[in-house]
Amino acid sequence: MMLSMMILGPRQPGNDINVYLSPLIEDLSKLWDEGVLVFDGFRNETFHLRVMLFCTINDFPAYGNLSGYSVKGHHACPICEEDTSYI
Repeated sequence: MMLSMMILGPRQPGNDINVYLSPLIEDLSKLWDEGVLVFDGFRNETFHLRVMLFCTINDFPAYGNLSGYSVKGHHACPICEEDTSYI
């Protein structure tokens, strides 16, 4: 399954992205901790399904909003860290 969401422009939520992601995080937490019973039509039986978020693809400002990492000024690059040129 793939979930796509695009929020851009001057009215983007910024640090308030949790308003959009909170329901998704609640569902993912429940599906990871408890899972759900799902019917497998091929085997004709039910099984316990658990899910996880594998990866996200986002631009650098969104990366900062989602991870809480500073993407501006000193140490802006999570890979370069101290070697990031901020000038």
